[in-house]
Amino acid sequence: MKCIGFVGSVDKTELVMYVAKMLATMGKRTIYIDATSTQKTRYIIPTIFGIEEENQYVVQHDGVEFAIGFTNMLELKKYFLSKGEDFTEFEYVLVDTDMNEMCEEYDLKSANSLFFVSSYDKYHIKKGVSLLQYMCAVKRKVDPDAQLALTKLLYYSDVNTADSRFIESQTENLPLLWVHNTVNFPYDQGDLSINIQNQYSNKIDVRNLSNAYKDAIINTVSAITGDEKNVLKKVMKNVANTAKFSR
Repeated sequence: MKCIGFVGSVDKTELVMYVAKMLATMGKRTIYIDATSTQKTRYIIPTIFGIEEENQYVVQHDGVEFAIGFTNMLELKKYFLSKGEDFTEFEYVLVDTDMNEMCEEYDLKSANSLFFVSSYDKYHIKKGVSLLQYMCAVKRKVDPDAQLALTKLLYYSDVNTADSRFIESQTENLPLLWVHNTVNFPYDQGDLSINIQNQYSNKIDVRNLSNAYKDAIINTVSAITGDEKNVLKKVMKNVANTAKFSR
């Protein structure tokens, strides 16, 4: 089992969903844990009638399992045990959070892969950096010389004139190790519209996303799995074909 953390104050629900769908299409049993303050997946992921009234539940959607309302791994393990299943059978556990306590509860400082997700909005940057400060402090309590290894995922728009060095200026005094090149996601009306359309079609559908957005998804998955991008492009085509022929 590999734990993959996505931390930051910006809404990253669809981004993580697409990554989860790619992994699931590769035959990797994958669960998305919504550990955010907004719990957006509780409102957009279709459920069996009545289940959404429960505080904690797991539901499968388009080949991906979603865990909603859980505050730590132990709760999840007990939930699956009550269903006669073994939580450790998941190959990838994706944790999406914007809260300090969830970073600690899911031990994201020790995640197999960790992503800092932000836009160039100063609010998102500074709130996100506060998460990194917290995680670095927790990690250095264990090892005073430790670095937090992670990758930047940045949303941008055509009208954005922000200086990308602002993030570096905010993090330069933190013990961070950037292990991959920054992955840039377009944040324009076209891709945002597709994300909303997918909520109504009840699919994790990549077909109408921009090529730049799909490339960014591929780059993110490559950073997680180590697979070559040409291999992942074929996976992306399979994801698109699955959406095309599903109802």
